[in-house]
Formats: sequence, structure tokens, C-alpha cells
Amino acid sequence: MITSDVGFDELISYLSRAGWTRTHSGALAELWQPSGDAESSVLVPRAADAADFERTIAILTTEVARREQRPPEDVRRDIARQFLDVTDLRAKDDDIDEGTISLQAGIGLFSAANHLMVSAAAATIHRQGYYGTSIPKAAYAHARRLRLGQTRQGSYVVPIISSARFGAMSRHEDGVPRLEVESEDTYFDRRVLATLSRSLETLSEMAMNRDRAPSRSEVLDSVGEGVSSELCAAVLEVIDKGKVDLFDVSFHWAAASPVPVELRNRVFFTREYVPILTEVRRELKESEAPSDTVLYGVIRRMSLKANEESGRVALETLIDGRRRSVSFDLDLETYRRAAQYHGERRRVVVTGVLHATPGRPASMKVRTFGPDRSILTFDQAD
Repeated sequence: MITSDVGFDELISYLSRAGWTRTHSGALAELWQPSGDAESSVLVPRAADAADFERTIAILTTEVARREQRPPEDVRRDIARQFLDVTDLRAKDDDIDEGTISLQAGIGLFSAANHLMVSAAAATIHRQGYYGTSIPKAAYAHARRLRLGQTRQGSYVVPIISSARFGAMSRHEDGVPRLEVESEDTYFDRRVLATLSRSLETLSEMAMNRDRAPSRSEVLDSVGEGVSSELCAAVLEVIDKGKVDLFDVSFHWAAASPVPVELRNRVFFTREYVPILTEVRRELKESEAPSDTVLYGVIRRMSLKANEESGRVALETLIDGRRRSVSFDLDLETYRRAAQYHGERRRVVVTGVLHATPGRPASMKVRTFGPDRSILTFDQAD
């Protein structure tokens, strides 16, 4: 379960990032001092079940807040979110007054929060233009794990909280990183947000940032980036059904976890583009393209024969919770990029039609191939 509790790991992460240093360490607590001030110190308790834990935390946050000239409740919130990603959904409209919003707009915003996360989780598992009743159960389970934060001012903001505490990485005897089921599962929440960011960016560029409506082929190609009819419907719940002028989604990555690369931190939509978004939704709903499986993993082997127009790649990944090797062909340009990611020891993401009959070598007909933007390379993670 995702919680916003303050623990020892959150405390020392926040203090170290704020310029404090550990001066003494014991079995029950540690003593930390701010940089350049030997006269001040705070006691950092180790055991959350200690009788005086909350009182000690209150003293610590009060002292840190005094030095940072901030309210203690803001300091405690930031400490608690050291290993949490926060996605802010914001509705902006002239009708929003003194932190209140119309019932219709509020229903649209909260409904969109659920539908955005379910559609992004579904696209993290497999890409499909229209899911209908085929949304994976794991996508709904993911949405049930998420938490909503307290609504905030700033037009009208609904924060969605997800985990960014990742499992440890292990290695083969030769030092090459290996995938572990438990560790890979901990990346799912972050990968969903990466999918959401990329799919919303693609949808925004396709619907708003151009002087013409997207073609049918462009709409269908967007499925490879995680766009779906359900994603469009979630956006429309705010700017169409909710009659809100502007809807934006911003991503605030956990301070103590690796920050994703090459992802937009804010995407917005305006009400004037409702007709285009409605048409994109219709195109995707009526499309009959087969779904593509999404695989995350690390490249293990590569081979390229002379005068060949494609190269062979073997990917170590997880299928149904088990480590498997999946082979596929890439054109020369994509193969060169794969070689770059392999050299960087960077995780990759592949979509396409998977053939994984039990007892036989697994293969895939690849549709899209690229880096896993949600996390760092193995070398950076060390």
C-alpha cells in the first residue's frame, strides 16, 4: 500500500538533500546538524514504533521549518514524499473561485484521474487503440493502489500519489546486471507515469500543436506511444463534459529516486480543441488494429551479418512473472540505436506481436523500439 508516512529513510534522505550532515549514529537514533552551524542539531529516530517517535518528528520538522522559513506541515509533507511521485491534475477556468469548482467540473476531474491512470497502466502492459472490455485486470489493480492527496489551490489541483521506491539490482557473476522479478515489479508505477507523460505529449502535439487535423495514419501510429480512445475520453471528461477551459497534467518526481529522462513534466489541453480530440477518440475506437505486447528488459546479445539489412537482438525480459529471452529483428538504423543502449547498459522497451509458446524460444515482430525513459541506465543506478 502506498502511504505518506514519515520513516527513517525519508528523514535522512530529506536532511542530506537539504545540506544537513550526520554527526553521531546510534542503535535508536542519529544526530544531524545543518551545514556550517555546529550549534544546531536534530535527533532522527530510527524506530517508527517507538513511543516518542511522533513527538521527536514534530520537534525535528519544527526546527527544519524554522531554518527554511516554511510551515512545519509543508516540511513534513516534503519529507513524507521523498519516495513518492506526485501527478497533479489541474483545472483552470474563470468559473473556479476561491478554491471551489462546479460540481460538473469536479466530477469530470476526479473521474479523469481514475481513467487516465487505468488507460496508462493498460498501455504499459499492451498497446491498443481501443480497449473496451479488454483492459487488463492489472491496470484496474494498479489504479486501486494509488492515493489521492488533498486538493490544493492553484485553480483546482488534484494530486495523485504513486510509489517510486525501487528494488535492489543484482548481477551475474561476470558483473552484468540481471533482471529480478521482485525488483522489476517495483518499477511498474513509474513506468505507468512514463507512459502517461509520453502518451499525453503525443496526443497534445497531434491535436493542438499544428495547423491541421491529424491524418488517420498519424492517429493509428500514436497507439505505439500509448494513446488510446480511453485516454482521449479521460481528457474530454474535463474540458468537454466538465466545461473547463484548461486542463493540465504535471509530474513531480520523487526527490530520492532517479528522475526519468526525455519526458515532459507538464502537458496541457484547452477546450477549443474538443472537436479534434473527439475525432481522434472516434478514429481509435473504430480502429481494428491488433494489440501489441509491451516488454521491458535489457539487451543480452546482438548479431549482424555482412550485407544484411537487419540485425538480430536477444532481450532478457519478464513474461508472466518469469525471466525469458525474446529474439527479434531490427532494421539497421534501429539496430544501431540498440547497440548504443546495449553499450550504455540501458533498459529498453519493445512493442509488437509476441510469440511465446511454452517450451519454445520466444520471438517478437517488433513495431516500436526505444529506451525505457522511466529509469536510469544500470551504470547510473550503481
